[in-house]
Amino acid sequence: MGGEHEARGVATWDEGFHLPGTGLWLDARKPVAFAFGSDGFGEARGDRIVATPETVRFLKRRRSKPSFLPSPVRRPFALGEADVTLLPAGTMPGAAQLLVRWRGTTVLYFRRVLPESVGLGEPLEAPAANAVLVDAPGGLAPQACVRRADTLESIRKWVEAVLERSEIPVVLAEPLAAAPLLVSKLGALGCEMRLHSLVYETVRVYAALGLPVERAWPLAGRPRAGQLLVLPWGDPRRPADRDPATASASALRLLGRALGPVDASAGLPRLRLAVVHDGGAPPPADMHPDESFLLSLSAGVPELVAHIQRTGADEVLLSPKTPAVVGNVLRDLGTTRVQRVGPPEQLDLTVRG
Repeated sequence: MGGEHEARGVATWDEGFHLPGTGLWLDARKPVAFAFGSDGFGEARGDRIVATPETVRFLKRRRSKPSFLPSPVRRPFALGEADVTLLPAGTMPGAAQLLVRWRGTTVLYFRRVLPESVGLGEPLEAPAANAVLVDAPGGLAPQACVRRADTLESIRKWVEAVLERSEIPVVLAEPLAAAPLLVSKLGALGCEMRLHSLVYETVRVYAALGLPVERAWPLAGRPRAGQLLVLPWGDPRRPADRDPATASASALRLLGRALGPVDASAGLPRLRLAVVHDGGAPPPADMHPDESFLLSLSAGVPELVAHIQRTGADEVLLSPKTPAVVGNVLRDLGTTRVQRVGPPEQLDLTVRG
């Protein structure tokens, strides 16, 4: 099913939310004239893209076609009939929500948000709003998230234990947010970190934006004891590589190329493998890492619901891939106007009194 879907006059949906009266699409996944790009993952398609200067910096490394309109957070600007402000989303540097005031209504839009600060982006803000538009990525982990600081500490202890045994820790992590965070946090161990080129180039952007990074170099030559290897869990530039099975196969091929021909007489230290995943796409059953860590750098379902409630909104519109359970929980908690819009499901969760 295709086409454009009305959503109570607040917004329409057609492969992304569209705000009437502004000409602005929100993270549109189809070619449009003018789009808001919420973060450096770069899903937004548009001839012109408005985003924070930090997000523009990420996007320019992977794209040359769009023209960019940088807008700092908390600096309102006029757009047609509307006043528009970008606000921190809490996930990665420059990641933003969009607050729009027009026609007597205040609307908040977001895609990825993170309520627990981990030291990457500015802390998440929850402004007052009449309506909230939620376009959360598919595969969102449904469970409540444990404290991310505890998970980061568990990863640090695992790496430290492997290094103490004179073995080589190899960490597979999502390359745009999780891997740079781990490189920054694990630098305190004082070990030499060798990064795959995709991770290394992203870490360079983070370092330029102020993230502390030490002792990190591109992956080159055969690894040795005392080194930590960080490889990408999938490639965000290729949608097929976001699948866990493809991601694991790709990462292991990279590792094989890094090792080169194995000579048993060379006495290569044993490699220990850890996968850091977000819960939405855990490692496939035929992959057997030494450790697996759940580290989601976007809000889980309970966190999404809590963030929406903090805005005080009485109307919520959910994109097709946003987990339906978000709407169910909001309805149970008393939000009377919740609508899931667009294909593949058009389920109205509104409670009419």
